[in-house]
Amino acid sequence: MQATSSRRLFVGFGLKKSEIEKTSLIKQRLNPFVNDTAKVVDNSNLHMTLGFLGQIDQTSYASVVDAIELMPKPTFMQELDTLSLWQSARLICLKGHASEPLLLMAQSLLLIAKNHKVLISEHQYVPHISLFRQVNITTLPTLRCTTRLSLMPTELHLYQSIKNKRQTDYSVLKSWPLTEDNKKAAII
Repeated sequence: MQATSSRRLFVGFGLKKSEIEKTSLIKQRLNPFVNDTAKVVDNSNLHMTLGFLGQIDQTSYASVVDAIELMPKPTFMQELDTLSLWQSARLICLKGHASEPLLLMAQSLLLIAKNHKVLISEHQYVPHISLFRQVNITTLPTLRCTTRLSLMPTELHLYQSIKNKRQTDYSVLKSWPLTEDNKKAAII
C-alpha cells in the first residue's frame, strides 16, 4: 500500500486464464510494431476497465465503497474485437461496444463519482483492455490473428494503482460478485 493517506483507485474486471492467454498472444503479435520505449502491460495487470476514480482520501474511501456495494452489478458478456491506438493517451488497447448491462454499471459508477466529487472520465465509456502504454506510433499494423475476445466476468473489482520504479501495479482491494438478480441494487 502507498504511504500517503489517499489511494489512486479504479473499478474494473479481472480476466480469466484463457482470456489472459488470448490477450498475451495479441500483445506478442503487436510487439514488433511498437516503439522500443513502449511498455507492455504485464499479464498480472490485465483487466477491463469500468471507470477510473483517481485519488480517494481515507475519509471518502468508505462511502465510495459503500456506494459501489449498492450499485447494480449484473452478469454480462462483453465482446472486445477492435485494436485501437489512443494517441492522446499513448495507449494501444483491445476495445468493443459496451453491452447494455455493462453500460448500466458504467453509468452507475459515473453517478457515484459525481456524488462523491471524485475524478472520472468525461469521455463516453468504452470497454477496453490496455495492452501497451507510452506508445509513439501513428498507425496500427494489420495482424493476421484474431483480435476477438469474449469476456464473461464473475466479479467487479476495486483496484488500487501503485507506481513502482519499473511499472504501475494493480492490486485488488475489494470484490463484488456479479449477479443475475439485481432488483435489490439501486443506482446511487
